[in-house]
Amino acid sequence: MKNRYDVIIAGGGGAGVMAAIAAAQAGAKTALVCKEPVGYGNTRMAVGITSCAGLPGDDRQAFVEDLLKSGDGLCNPQLVETLVDGTRDALGFLEELGHTFVRNEEGYLEGKAINRAGGHTRSRTLNSSGSGVGMGQILRTALQKFPIDLIEDAFVLDLCRRENMVCGVRILELSTGLEHTLQAGAVVLATGGGSWLFYPQTSNNRGSCGDGYALALRHGARLQDMEQVQAIPFGITHPDAYRGLLCGEPVVAGPAGRIIDGEGNTVLDGAINSMSRAEVVRAMARPIGNGQTAEHGGLTLDLTPNMKLDNGAEIRHRIRSSGITDNVLPAYGKKAYDWEKPWEVLPTAHFFMGGIQADADGATAVPGLYAAGEVMGGVHGANRLGSAALAEIMVFGLRAGRAAAKFAKDHVQPSFSADSVPSPLIGLQGSHRPAHLSRRLQQLMWHHAGLVRDRDGLLIALAGVDALQAEAHDLSVSKEQVYNGDLRDAVELDFMLQTAKLVLISALEREESRGAHLRSDFPQHGGSNWEQNIVLWQDDSGQIRHCQERCGHKQ
Repeated sequence: MKNRYDVIIAGGGGAGVMAAIAAAQAGAKTALVCKEPVGYGNTRMAVGITSCAGLPGDDRQAFVEDLLKSGDGLCNPQLVETLVDGTRDALGFLEELGHTFVRNEEGYLEGKAINRAGGHTRSRTLNSSGSGVGMGQILRTALQKFPIDLIEDAFVLDLCRRENMVCGVRILELSTGLEHTLQAGAVVLATGGGSWLFYPQTSNNRGSCGDGYALALRHGARLQDMEQVQAIPFGITHPDAYRGLLCGEPVVAGPAGRIIDGEGNTVLDGAINSMSRAEVVRAMARPIGNGQTAEHGGLTLDLTPNMKLDNGAEIRHRIRSSGITDNVLPAYGKKAYDWEKPWEVLPTAHFFMGGIQADADGATAVPGLYAAGEVMGGVHGANRLGSAALAEIMVFGLRAGRAAAKFAKDHVQPSFSADSVPSPLIGLQGSHRPAHLSRRLQQLMWHHAGLVRDRDGLLIALAGVDALQAEAHDLSVSKEQVYNGDLRDAVELDFMLQTAKLVLISALEREESRGAHLRSDFPQHGGSNWEQNIVLWQDDSGQIRHCQERCGHKQ
């Protein structure tokens, strides 16, 4: 294995692949390290709907204003404008790589080819041919066209830092059980979010464990707004194999859909499709918290009134064609999929709006360290609009890759010794299987930091995380060296515990209800007084510190 590069990318989803390609195009010797096959992760699980600026009937300022309004005072305006201004070129580049967005009958991106996702005031959302699976496959194929070393089934365990500059990574290769040190002029974290903390009530895949948040924190980066964890309102409640999977966002409700609680009361009726995710979840949280639920703990989504409209069949076709309700068919059956009977839904953890503080090029406060995609905070504020995530990973992935390549070219890499040794975790004979501790953590987080939070519950959760961290010093790990499941679980447990603590500390600090963050003990919106980012960092003693900063400003 080579051990010296100009740029190393951590993460094999859309942001990571775009960053790697951009760095390679800039002439950087590039490696991409990912713990799953390239093109997997949440990019593959997404339905492929993507916002794009400059489409017919839309304008730049309307898009910017929609994002800022949705973010509810917590967005970084510079990042919002960068996203909007970069979508057209980034998505065009994606099509150059082989991906295709669905056109109308004349072959243009206009008319019926453009949809309006929840919370948007204009139609600016494109559907992908082949959904997220197709996008993931295109990304994997495209990567092979560039001189990029691909290291799959490998974790980035730690960052290497010399002279206050990030200059490499420590990785764990699952196929051998060996740890390696790789040197680099710059590192891009594109590791995605942390919603696996709330399993099984999450739409995310098992790799979303907060790796990048923990790595960045430990090496001097600042994070923001980690309390803002978006739940998408329509997740499947049963059977267990499908629990938490996505079955729609507000637009799925159509113009006549309604949400009903377990006692037959109407929670929302009509115009749900024009609401943001945060608005719908907030309305659903009240009856769920009061125990007014259906058989499996959720509420009933009734789309049958749409079929009484003259254009009901057309509305259903347009929504189903995006693929966003595909999980309804195997979980609830054909009648539900055809909108002939209601089905049960429960909000499911979907996206981290908070993350690593970075500028428009992904540069963090630590020289040589960059961030792109969901791991980066500041773009979406307190609530992400539907279809904005895939646009974000493309735009900021490209920008971070180019910026990292330039940094590596302009700076001399500190030299240090590289080695390869077996993981010291292999064969540990402690008392606790890491997977068991992970499940306890997930139950703790969903119960006390899920849809609705309060001070007492958050303090209970923090104490629980501390206890689990103590138990994590006494792990039992298999002796297998090749694809050791215990080893993977142990590494991810460490990242999850760190990320959980960031979420809980931030949630305690924000004494109001805003966006995705709902406090039953502070149910009111704090207005302009709380238009503050909750900023976190780790001090020299290893303690997590926090403060409030006016949005878009730094102290």
